[in-house]
Order: sequence, then structure tokens, then C-alpha cells
Amino acid sequence: MISGTPCSWIGAACAILLSAVPSLGGVPNGDWTTTDPAPNTLNFWGHAACYLDIEGTGIVTDPVFAPWLGHLFPRIAPAPEPSAYDQAQIVLISHAHRDHLHPATLATFSPATVILCPMPSVPHLTEVAARVQGLVPGERWVFPGGTIIAVPAHHPGGRNSLAAQADGGALGYVIATRERTIYYTGDTEYFPGFRAVAAKYAPDLVLLNLNAHLNATGAARAIQDLGSPPAVLMHHGAYATLNDLRWPRWRTDFAQAGTIHFDLAVGESRPLAQLSAPRAVRTVAN
Repeated sequence: MISGTPCSWIGAACAILLSAVPSLGGVPNGDWTTTDPAPNTLNFWGHAACYLDIEGTGIVTDPVFAPWLGHLFPRIAPAPEPSAYDQAQIVLISHAHRDHLHPATLATFSPATVILCPMPSVPHLTEVAARVQGLVPGERWVFPGGTIIAVPAHHPGGRNSLAAQADGGALGYVIATRERTIYYTGDTEYFPGFRAVAAKYAPDLVLLNLNAHLNATGAARAIQDLGSPPAVLMHHGAYATLNDLRWPRWRTDFAQAGTIHFDLAVGESRPLAQLSAPRAVRTVAN
């Protein structure tokens, strides 16, 4: 460290190499870092963070807006200001690893926000003002317009754990609404849980963390198990990490499977209806 500032040769090298990688996705919305997301949209905020507006209910996945990840990897994309998410009602935490659970970021959310998380994550959230609700697989949280169901992920659940299990220490989330069902995978390896989610919830749209745990091959198998719904590819773009250096190749390999998918730039927003048509529309079309 230099003068108390986090310094990492690894992060610096990753940032230099990433500067030569062509940008993926579309164009960020103009003032996305400070303005409220539009109704009924998905807004990608980098790494595993996105803001879903569902009929006025704001749901944020795994927000980490720190300038550095673990004093190793610098943030290379803008981060939203609290004014962009002060109306969020729900935060979904998939597990306790530092690139998914950041207490300082969560402390900037409104006290009216509810943070849903796996039970091993609860002790790391004692200093936040928002309400914290630990969940186990199968438990539900009802919000105006829908229901959130916790489902297993095959991933380490502890803060420093490396042992992957599908024991509820790490979670995915199914968001069921009248128009569509959205499945956020969280971090996970390929496992039979994808078939279980398909059989019980039949998701219409998947928010998929494509990374070293679930690489292109595993992700393609997962989407096939889920019934081949469209997928928004996440876990990239915000930080100069080793994962981000490999992500473009994973994305290319995943695309070769022919699955409908969306690559969003950090700050880009898409209407939910553009990502997955409402059930009523699809029913008429069929």
C-alpha cells in the first residue's frame, strides 16, 4: 500500500489488459448513476448487481459499489449514487463472499429496505440500517406484485469458505410475478438444482452469473435444463479482475450454444418486455 491507498499489481495489470478488450453490450443510460431506474426495467450495474423495477418495486441483486474489491481489484466502471437506489425496497444477497456482500455498500440503502440473504450472511450485516431477513431454500417473501422464493445454489456460503455445497449457505432467487418469472442464479456451479427450478417455477428469464464457477459449458447446460429461457449474462464489467479478463471468452463460447442471451454494458437499461415478453403476449402468439 502507498499512503494508505489500496494498491495491487494484479489489479493494475488487469485494468491495463482490460482496456484493450472491446466493450460488450450497448450504451449506458445517460444519468444512470444518479437517477431512478425507469418502471419495469432491468438495469445492469456491474459484476452481479442489477436493479429490477417490477411495477414500482425496486429489487437489487448483490450490490457492491466499493472503489476496490478486497484491496486487490479496482473498480473500472462508474457506480450508482444512493440517489439512484434510495427507493429500492428489496436487496437480494446470494452469499457472503466479498464481491457479493459489501456491508459499506449496503449501509447506504434506505432503512426501509429489506435485505434477503442466506443465514450464514446474517452476521455480516449487523451494522446496516436496513432490515435483514435470513432465508433458507423454499422460504418466500411477498411484495406488491409478486413473490420471491429462495432456492439453493451450489456454492460456498461462508465469508471465507471455499467448500461448495447446495445446503442453503448460498442462494439463488426466483421472482414470480403475474407477467413473468425471473430466476437469479447467484454464484453457483452446474448442479441438479437447475432442473428442480425448471420443474417447479419454469422461469421466463434468467439472470446468470457467468464465471469460473459456472463457465460457458456449465452455463449452456444450465439454460438447457431450465427450458432454454433468455438469459442476461452477468458477473462482469465493474472491476478489473482475473474473472473479467476471461469473461469475453466465456461469453463467446456460451453464445456458440445458440441460447438467446443479452450482454449489457454497465449502466445499460432494458425494458423487461424486451428481455422476456409477458406471458399473455406469448400465449396469444402461440
